[in-house]
Amino acid sequence: MNKVILSCAIWLLTSAFASAQSPTIADLKPDTIKVTTGYSMKFHSAILNEDRTIMVSVPEGYATSNKKYPVVYILDAQWNFNHASQNLAWLSSPDNKVIPQSIVVGISSGGDEREHNLTPTIGSGNGGGADSLYMFIKKEVIPFVEQNYRTYNYRILGGASYGGLFVMNAFVKDPLYFNGYIAMSPSMWWDNQIALKNTEKLLSKSTQLPTRLFITLANEGESMGVDSLASLLKKYSTKQLVWRYDKHPDEIHNTINYKGIWDGVKFIFSNWSYPLVDFASAEKPFIVPSKDKTVTNPKIAKVPTVNLINYSGLYQDSYGRLISIEKLQNSLVISCDSLPSFTVYPESKNKFFLKTETALNDMYLKNALIKFEFFPKDSLTMYANGITYFGAKKVISSPLISLSEQSKKEYVGNYIASIPGNNFKISIVNNSLMISTGMATSKMYAIATNKFFIKISGLNLEVTFTKDDSGKITKVYISKDGEMLMTANKSN
Repeated sequence: MNKVILSCAIWLLTSAFASAQSPTIADLKPDTIKVTTGYSMKFHSAILNEDRTIMVSVPEGYATSNKKYPVVYILDAQWNFNHASQNLAWLSSPDNKVIPQSIVVGISSGGDEREHNLTPTIGSGNGGGADSLYMFIKKEVIPFVEQNYRTYNYRILGGASYGGLFVMNAFVKDPLYFNGYIAMSPSMWWDNQIALKNTEKLLSKSTQLPTRLFITLANEGESMGVDSLASLLKKYSTKQLVWRYDKHPDEIHNTINYKGIWDGVKFIFSNWSYPLVDFASAEKPFIVPSKDKTVTNPKIAKVPTVNLINYSGLYQDSYGRLISIEKLQNSLVISCDSLPSFTVYPESKNKFFLKTETALNDMYLKNALIKFEFFPKDSLTMYANGITYFGAKKVISSPLISLSEQSKKEYVGNYIASIPGNNFKISIVNNSLMISTGMATSKMYAIATNKFFIKISGLNLEVTFTKDDSGKITKVYISKDGEMLMTANKSN
């Protein structure tokens, strides 16, 4: 018994001593670290004749890069800005790269005026301010953002509940201004379903709507009118309108915005590709900034073949894209997974240009003289009307080679890796060999008949295949910077 009492006493003393040593909040000085997703500012609106709060978040690395970014505009920023900024940052992180890095702009619309700000008609008596708020966003906020931040000509608008109704109203009245619309549990019941009626008018008359629309519904049921909206989209929408409807009966009205933004941006940004200069389409060509009213093609020069061979190869640009360049007579053919292949012609020994008519017809870039300038040490810079858009460096010294269709088929199949959980598959997609793991897919660039370069999950890797005596591929060696990482055996 005495031993038990003594042990308890020692435990109490040591516990008290340990407690006395625990730091206080003041000791930790929490003011030395600031955790933030962005910042807010008061913005005076001449259209609304009042001050409005907007919030802005820029991606990691923004301050040290010269890149441009798409912009996601989020309504009800007082609730949605923080989690939207954090979710987009996570989805676009270097380890994930599910979506591109984006600027997030939040527009606050809380308080007693929220219903008025976000609804398109008077309704029960307090609505009708949506058009004014939309003009504030379009005519004041967006020009401010695009003037003060490095932005692509690519915009997404998202909102929930009344905010989702606002998004649908913007879609109906200005369907091509935003590249993507995210409407989360939109209040389509408002004012005898006026937004549904307006949506049907648009869809029944417009044969071309090249944009993306994502809609969701929580457990609110048919009374929200969202099922009816989905029925209209199914009945009328054309192939150009890419849309999706997700139902989440496990979510409630006040939580759908968290799930909706996460899934919505992934859908809107699916099949994302960075443009050569800026986003453009046949419906909305992009006028490239220039000091001159018109630009003209330079004269085509004759350059030594050795120069064309030296410039050929595989490059990685400042956006992480792999760009292959191949010699074709007195020109170079440039290819990238996210861009159409195009031919550039020599203006001098190290400067090449894309013909203005090609930029217009194939990339919908007006008044654009695009040039590629090659430098020693295997690097290049791309300019458009004298403005630098990106740089690139060679990632391998070996030139790329072409494989026959029969040769490509030899590599197709499933492979069992020496490291568990790293099995992969090789297939042919659009005449290119593609390697796929459970996490990512990458194009395979041939640098020898049995050797390829790939960039997958952020790693630059070399893949070497070996054959047995019968000529069948049996084993693969995967290395990085000359160091073996793993092997794999072909299973079929």
